[in-house]
Amino acid sequence: MDHIISLLGTPAIIIALIAFLGLVLQRSAITDIIKGTLLAFVGFVLIKTGGGILGGVLTMFSDIFTNAFGLQGVVPSNEAIMALTIDTLGRPAAFILFFAMIINVLLARFTRFKSIYLSLHLIVFMSFSVTAALVGLGYSEQFAIIFGSVVIGTYMAVFPTILSRFSRNIIGHNDYCIAHAASSSYIIGSYLGKWFGNRAVNVEEVKVSGKLSFLKNPDVATFITMFFLLGISSIFAEQEFLNKVLANKPYLVWLLEKSATFAGGLYIAKKGVVMFTEEIVPAFRGFSQVVAPGSIPAVDPMVLFDKSPNAVLIGFIVSFVAELFCVASFPLIGLPIIVPGIMASFITGGSAAIFGNATGGLRGALIASFVNGLLLCILPALVLPLFSHLGVNGVTFADQDFTFLSAIIKYTFGLVH
Repeated sequence: MDHIISLLGTPAIIIALIAFLGLVLQRSAITDIIKGTLLAFVGFVLIKTGGGILGGVLTMFSDIFTNAFGLQGVVPSNEAIMALTIDTLGRPAAFILFFAMIINVLLARFTRFKSIYLSLHLIVFMSFSVTAALVGLGYSEQFAIIFGSVVIGTYMAVFPTILSRFSRNIIGHNDYCIAHAASSSYIIGSYLGKWFGNRAVNVEEVKVSGKLSFLKNPDVATFITMFFLLGISSIFAEQEFLNKVLANKPYLVWLLEKSATFAGGLYIAKKGVVMFTEEIVPAFRGFSQVVAPGSIPAVDPMVLFDKSPNAVLIGFIVSFVAELFCVASFPLIGLPIIVPGIMASFITGGSAAIFGNATGGLRGALIASFVNGLLLCILPALVLPLFSHLGVNGVTFADQDFTFLSAIIKYTFGLVH
């Protein structure tokens, strides 16, 4: 069962297979089939590699920040909670993933919801969260598989399609759309930007003084952002803890290297996105013509990061600030502290700002990313008791779509069971 989860939850393998089948169905030349399949695979691996580099620096930053300001609470981490519960939840989660994929393709073929969800590693996490929620309420494993498959399969087709009405304005076309576990946050942020924003002031067109023109380069801006975040946090960290992190390196050298590593990780991920989209979009047409005519691939939101670099940085910072607000206020209202998930702040906060900016300019980006940060803390805090039966302390599910669905399960199914 672990092998099934590993295979189906490895996006690069699925991407390469779809690219291969699409090119074969289009009767492309053997050289084009080999090139397209390998470049789609390599591109997606580069995205994962860049994401791994980003995650390493952000995890270190999170540890320093927690030590510096004495935060004690629950850490939202999909990978951690899945690893700790794979023996108890792995089997039903694998079945949910398998059947949800089939339902997604069937809906794309026979309904107006034409999106085929390719960020399958996120669906693995969602399968675990749904199973955990239903089992925690006393429902059987069989019911969890049936319910989870139908709901998640429907989610895979419907949410990217709804989000595409906003993403097509960012991308410039509808050859692909966005699939992510924070789609609910992006939809909310898009509407809030539309209602309360001002499209006249676009984040990417904000005028910068000539003396600060270097900030227009996204790699430089990314470097400086992480330099200040790491620098400020490390100033307040315990010296003994910081010495372990520095590993005998001079402080300034360490700070410069980690900031550059972060900027380099984002650069690698964006280059992978370019390779990936250039190959998977045309190859997918051949696949969709046979499997689900008219369907479009739904891919990770990092494909948008190169289109709106300013929004990504603003969204990251504002979303993180919103989470700090929750850390300060939750003890006052009796909610558990949810330690800011820095990787989630970066990916979902940046993406939310992109969508908010598209509908409401700078103001929309600020509103969307702040609300995104609130949801990253409020939803896990509300559903945390639902996962207590797992016996896993100090960690919970992270992204908004997982916790949103778990909250719906808790406050509907919990009333009748």
